[in-house]
Amino acid sequence: MSALARQPTHLLAAVVLSLALTLAFPALIARAQDAPATESVIYTVAPGDTLFEIAQRFGVTLESLIAANSIANADLLEVGQILVIPSPVDVPEATEPAAAFYAYAQPGETPLSLAQRIGQDAAAIAALNSLPETARLFPGQPVRIPVAHASPDSGAFGAVLNVSRPGSLVQGRTGRVVVDTKRPLDLSADWNGLPIAFTPQEGNPLRQFAFLPVPALLEPVSYPLTIAYPAANGVSLRRTWPVAVVEGDYERQEINLPPDRGVLLAPEIVQEELALVTAVWSQVSPTLLWTEPFSRPIDLEYPTTSPFGTRRSYNGGPYSGYHEGQDFGAPTGVTVTVPADGIVALVEPLNVRGNAVILDHGRGVFTGYWHLEETALQTGQPVAAGDVVGLVGNTGLSTGAHLHWELRIYGIAVDPMQFLEEPFSP
Repeated sequence: MSALARQPTHLLAAVVLSLALTLAFPALIARAQDAPATESVIYTVAPGDTLFEIAQRFGVTLESLIAANSIANADLLEVGQILVIPSPVDVPEATEPAAAFYAYAQPGETPLSLAQRIGQDAAAIAALNSLPETARLFPGQPVRIPVAHASPDSGAFGAVLNVSRPGSLVQGRTGRVVVDTKRPLDLSADWNGLPIAFTPQEGNPLRQFAFLPVPALLEPVSYPLTIAYPAANGVSLRRTWPVAVVEGDYERQEINLPPDRGVLLAPEIVQEELALVTAVWSQVSPTLLWTEPFSRPIDLEYPTTSPFGTRRSYNGGPYSGYHEGQDFGAPTGVTVTVPADGIVALVEPLNVRGNAVILDHGRGVFTGYWHLEETALQTGQPVAAGDVVGLVGNTGLSTGAHLHWELRIYGIAVDPMQFLEEPFSP
C-alpha cells in the first residue's frame, strides 16, 4: 500500500472514483458479479488489500493478475484502484472449521508467538481458544488450531512453490530458509534489514537456501523476512513473513584483566582492529565450500571455559557486551585444526585478538581463531577439514592460554557449536 493511499484526501478521491464507476457502469458491474468462469471480473481495491491476497481470494496466480493489469510495481497499490481479475475465477466461500488439531506450547509462549512458530493465523488460534493473543501459556499446554489453518502456509507466490522457514529463532543462533521454485529464479532476501544470499542446492537449481543469523543481543520480538525475485515481465515480486526472535539462555561473566592487558581495551585500539576484521568477514564469496557439519577445531579433552553469548563485564564495568565466540581451555602448543573446507582470508598478529586466523567457508560464512601462539597458514591458501590452523597460545587480550573460536555470517557473530550438530545445506 502506498503512503499516498493512506492520506485522507486520497481516500476521499478513491470513494468518489468508486461511486462514479458504480453509477456509470452498473451493467458492467452486475455482469461481472454474475460472470461465468470464462469472463473477467473487476475489483475495486479496498484499504489493507495486497495483490497477493486479492489473487488468493479470486483463485488466480499473482503473475496473471499483474499481467492482466499491466502493473509496473506490485508494491504500489492504491485504494480505489480498479483491477481486472483474469479467468478462471474461483471465489471460495468462507466456512467455519468443523474440527481442530492441537499444538503444544513451549516455555514462555503466547498464542501469538505459537502461531508465528508454526506458521498459522494468531487471531484464529486466539479466538478458537478464547484467549488474548498475548496470554502467557504454560509449557506443554495444548492449544487448538483451526482445521482451516491446519496446513502450514507453503509461502507460494508467483513462480515460488514453497518457502520453508523457521517460525522462531533464538538469540545468537542461525536459522535457514529453503525455497523451491518452478524455474530457476534470481532470489534475494532481506532479514530485518540485512541482505542475505541464496545458494542453489548442488545438482538442483530449483531449490535454494539461505542462512538467517540472529545477533545475540537482538531484542526478542518478531522481525520481517522478505523474499523477492524479478518476474519475467521485470516486475519485482515479493512476500514477507514475521519470524519471532526468542531470548537465549546466556550466563554472565566478570573478567579482570591484568594492567598490561587492560590497556588493549582503549577505544582507538579496539575500533581500528574491528574495522580491519569487519572488512574481511563482511564479504560474500560466490561458492559454498562445505556441506557437512563442522568438526571440532580442538580435541574433546579440552573443555569449554566460556561459551558463546555469555554477557561480559570487564574490570568491574557494566555488562554491555557478550562473548562473540567459544573458548576452549588448553595449554600453549595444543594443535588447532580446520573445521570445514575453506580459503584463508587473513593471517595476522593483532592487538586484541592476538595471532589471528580467519577462514572463508563461502557465501558469507567465516570462522576466526584468536590468541594463537603460532599460525601455520598463509592468506589465500585453500584448506580442508582437518588441516592445521596453528597452536593454542595466550596472545592479545587474554587472561590465559586458550583457543577462542568464532563464527560469523554476513558479519554477525553466531554460536559456532550449532555448526557441529547440523548440516546447513539441504
